[in-house]
Amino acid sequence: MPSRSSHFAFIVAVILFLIAFAVFITVKAPPLNQGPVAKELISYEKANELLRFKNEGIAYLENAQYAESDPLLERLTEELPREVIGFRNLTICRLLQLTPEKIQADQEFAKQAISTVNQLIQIAPDSGVSYILSARIYTALGDLQQALAALQRAIQHYPEDAAVWYELSEVQKQIQKSEVQKKAKSSLEKAWELQSDNLFLTLDYLQVVVGQKAEQAVPVFEKVKQLAGPLADSVKDHTRLDLNKLIDDSVTAIRDQKWNLVIRNARILRNVLIAEDLVKSDRRRVEQNPLEFVIHDFPPEFYTAVEWPARQKPLTVELAEPDPLKFSRELPPDIRDLQIADFDLDGKPDLILLSAEQVSVFTQNESGIWEIIANQTSNGDYSEVHAVDLDADVQQLNQAASNEKKEQILFPVSPSRDADLDLVLSGKSGIKVFENQWDSKTGKRRLVLKAQKNDLAVLSDVLAVNFSDIDHDGDLDLVASTSRGLSLWSNRGDFSFQDISMNSQLPPDSLAATSIVRVDWDRDVDLDLILCSRESKQAGYLENLRHGRFRWRQFDAKEKESVINQFEECRLVDFDRNGSWDLIGVSRAQMMLVETNRPLPGSVQIASVRPLKESEPVNAENTILLTGDLNNDGVLDVVASSPNGLQLCLGTAEQKAGQTVYVKDQVIVFPKPIQKILLYDLNQDGSLDVIAVTENQIVQRQNKGNDYHWLDISLRAEQVKGEVKSASGRVNHYGIGSLLELRSGTIYQPQIVAGQSTHFGLGKQTVAEAIRVLWTNGIPVNIINVKTDQRIYEKQTLMGSCPYLYTWDGEQFSFYTDLLWAAPIGLQFGKGIVAPCRDWEFLKIDGDRLKEKDGFYELRVTEELWEAGYFDMVELMAVYHPSDVEIYTNEKVGPPEIAEVDIHTVQHPQTPVAAINHEGHDVLSEIKDADDRYAKTFNKKYRQGLTEDHFLELDLNTEAVLNTKTPPRLKLFLTGWIYPTDTGINLALSENPSMPSPRPPSLSVPDENGEWKTVMPFMGFPGGKTKTIAVDLADQFLTNDYRVRINTNMEFYWDQAFFTVDEESAEFMMRVLPLESATLKYRGFSTPINHPGNGPERYDYESLSSDIQWPPMQGGFTRYGDVKTLVESADNRLVIMGAGDEMRLRFAVSAAPDKPGWKRDFILHNVGWDKDANLHTILGQSVKPLPFREMGGYPYPTQNYPDDKVLQQDQTQYHTRRQNSARFWNALQKP
Repeated sequence: MPSRSSHFAFIVAVILFLIAFAVFITVKAPPLNQGPVAKELISYEKANELLRFKNEGIAYLENAQYAESDPLLERLTEELPREVIGFRNLTICRLLQLTPEKIQADQEFAKQAISTVNQLIQIAPDSGVSYILSARIYTALGDLQQALAALQRAIQHYPEDAAVWYELSEVQKQIQKSEVQKKAKSSLEKAWELQSDNLFLTLDYLQVVVGQKAEQAVPVFEKVKQLAGPLADSVKDHTRLDLNKLIDDSVTAIRDQKWNLVIRNARILRNVLIAEDLVKSDRRRVEQNPLEFVIHDFPPEFYTAVEWPARQKPLTVELAEPDPLKFSRELPPDIRDLQIADFDLDGKPDLILLSAEQVSVFTQNESGIWEIIANQTSNGDYSEVHAVDLDADVQQLNQAASNEKKEQILFPVSPSRDADLDLVLSGKSGIKVFENQWDSKTGKRRLVLKAQKNDLAVLSDVLAVNFSDIDHDGDLDLVASTSRGLSLWSNRGDFSFQDISMNSQLPPDSLAATSIVRVDWDRDVDLDLILCSRESKQAGYLENLRHGRFRWRQFDAKEKESVINQFEECRLVDFDRNGSWDLIGVSRAQMMLVETNRPLPGSVQIASVRPLKESEPVNAENTILLTGDLNNDGVLDVVASSPNGLQLCLGTAEQKAGQTVYVKDQVIVFPKPIQKILLYDLNQDGSLDVIAVTENQIVQRQNKGNDYHWLDISLRAEQVKGEVKSASGRVNHYGIGSLLELRSGTIYQPQIVAGQSTHFGLGKQTVAEAIRVLWTNGIPVNIINVKTDQRIYEKQTLMGSCPYLYTWDGEQFSFYTDLLWAAPIGLQFGKGIVAPCRDWEFLKIDGDRLKEKDGFYELRVTEELWEAGYFDMVELMAVYHPSDVEIYTNEKVGPPEIAEVDIHTVQHPQTPVAAINHEGHDVLSEIKDADDRYAKTFNKKYRQGLTEDHFLELDLNTEAVLNTKTPPRLKLFLTGWIYPTDTGINLALSENPSMPSPRPPSLSVPDENGEWKTVMPFMGFPGGKTKTIAVDLADQFLTNDYRVRINTNMEFYWDQAFFTVDEESAEFMMRVLPLESATLKYRGFSTPINHPGNGPERYDYESLSSDIQWPPMQGGFTRYGDVKTLVESADNRLVIMGAGDEMRLRFAVSAAPDKPGWKRDFILHNVGWDKDANLHTILGQSVKPLPFREMGGYPYPTQNYPDDKVLQQDQTQYHTRRQNSARFWNALQKP
């Protein structure tokens, strides 16, 4: 293997040759025609071929499949030698392939990259992008002088672009000349001046000015304080670091000339803030990914030169004549709003009407008459009613409703439980909340006013509200826009709301938003909010920075697309089916179409804004803008108000560009002026009807339908364990805000869940090959091959945590347990309470579950969940002991003092005399043997991992105990598993005054009066899947009554309980088995095996899916290949594993001792950590900062990652792999 110095010398030689070649190419290459596509006609067949080269080439490029992309884009340059698109995209493709390994292995390819970018410069010399890409290619090749020259040319084209100045400074910093280093600081200063609202730039610039010991550092510190304001509270909660005090102390230190302290504080600020989502977002603004320069479409001249076949008109929508709905009583006057939802959970739609004086709910009887089932006076001036589940009160449905729904069910169980919808009124009088209550005595529904006790009670002049899980803790929060500004309110779970607006940078009060649209706009897993205003004629969006924090941003549009920032109303669509949200908006009575591109998560480019040509002006006095697939052809249609009524524009997939084109179909007329319009399948026949409120009437124009197919998808955030269903608490019950993606044939459709059901048209397709739900907590679920023309219900799947261990049992690799359960990093128990972690564990592996394979012991460690695993050391030990003795380690979650390392030997296990739960039910038969029959000692479950108070009482008064002459030394062994809360649930519970927090198991014993007294407030518990813990009961009993209670409200299941009496440790021998090899590879995901009872989910190693299943995490994972040196010892050198990865471990087989009648078990000793990607995990979306054994906590704001040369080299030699975001986000877009 060549040395690093020889490797470097080789690359330098290659670079010098390539530079000479580049000069030759630049001089000798003939000039390229820079004009547009030729005016001659292009045949339809040829156009389709060119479109395929473009579309497939870009798709492969964005999926990082460069070998497949390169030849397609090269063909495009050959077919269209005068067009920029081919050369630009081919240059990007070749730039992204220029790794050091590629440069060393393939000199010809490096020459091709230089040739391509030089051709790009010749064909597009007036584009600064050409020189930026040239600079990046030369930087990759190590020629910084050529890169510097190219960037200086780029600056000439983009003198006001902070990103180019920042890139210039980064190249200048690498050139070891003092005059260039000074210019680097000047370039960074220029970038900061151009984009001083960029916190990432401000932190970088701060390091420069404090290094210069300049008074100029004071305003830069103050700028950090302003920009980081929304982060201050959460940083203090997560790290105990007071940002504002740190900055104030720094300013004082500058005045006192204490520059060492200033420099230290500036470094701490950067270390703490660099991993925050706000800073990452700002970093993307100046560190432009090459994919952001991709050209996605041909110029207009291309399309005008093609002989396209005549456009097929979409199938028209046939609507019945207006039909006023019939009510059992006269409707109240002045109807102000209408909502349609299943209020009484009978499986049928109900009408929710708001009038000037009351809110009423009507249901339809068998005769078609709408009868009132609940009403309440409004006592105020309200203009809108909202039906939303605020309290997660999941309840059993009445049998009739359950049976009716069961006939329409496909996946996976009948929704025999559901959450009813509460009602919220909004308007000039503010906000009013009514709980939907079921009166079990009368069998009727009623609306009960829930008074608000805080500032929400005095909110007034409400223009718009939206209910979304903005803090991602599993319930629906409130976003309220008033004439005086916007406010954010966290749902506490008890019908009260807490103002969290102070944690965000909100829009100016003058915005006066009248429309709020929930959507993960930038596809980074969290919900953003698009705001539009009919009042101020302004628009923009609130970027979600997680942990309940937002930042107001206008759309990043060029001047010709800037009308998007003036939208008065907008709706979500995806015109070109590219997985990037587009918009239909209204500005100055004109409907506009906004097309976007999403080069990578967190980044959205506005590609074009154009008018909807065939539409009429939108009625400015009563702006109505709705979307829905009225003809079920798989493309969303548009309904908008016009001077003549409602205009219906049908969407059709345009063949020539793969985009949606809107064709005016008809004007929908109603006999009286329209106040409100809804698109809803009122008669549940699979076609969306048009429902209107007109002068105290509810009028329906029924959609007569056609032969096209459809699906209605309803989400239920329930968990099913065995036959028991329960609310998860991780996601709001109906999944409001979740992303639904559907692919059927060539049709790809995304929609955001906005109600109890989401409607999809499928055209002539009879099967939806794939449906994916991305729940609001980031967890995806896939449904395969769903037949059309029905309603399906999808439950939320279980989510676990921690890497998995598989062992070779002599026949196959089988699931054994999960790992690193005591070492979570970033996990929160509640607001400001970070879970402790212990980086070591010792787990027993039964000897009959690990056999020799090809002369070695083989283990497989996998990451199959949404998380990162960090392994510092993996060590296997063989333990030899007599056959009549069993050994146990203490597989306990808890601090070292109660989970100390020891080998516990058991020769005479004692079974309890009795075992009962808190209700006196006998569970002895379930816990006396390790037989995979688990005792469930609770009945009520409130959330995932949280139950009613319950206990396991064990009577240990056996003969062996009672016959001892002195107080016996008892040691209790418990085998079981836990289904835990997650960090999002923990935070939601900590905010809800009506719900308890999880309480880990404590141990109590009877006192002299027969009362139970707690003797161990924290006993420890088995972490994750089935494990065994040891509890030393010596000196714990207060009397000679040897009963114990294990008390908790956490979700534990127990398989076995036994104990020993006065046992001395038996003889055993332990040997460390040498690690022979460790290899990291991508494997995929094992098929889950659901336990039929109360046991944990397990996995089938042999049944595998290789598809990407989880959203990508940011940062560098360990490259695939040999990783033995990283896990041989506990030295902070890590193997960093992500979802789908597998580490294959082979250990030497040692000779057994000469001990007849002995047997062998194993102990696996791991050192490492695990980070869950839950949206509430601190820094959970990123691999960094990396943990290390000496850290005092995680994160570690005042500590630095060890400045060890080997560890730093690991960053560039080992931790170089990035998860492919495009493979996840684009998974459903292609057949």
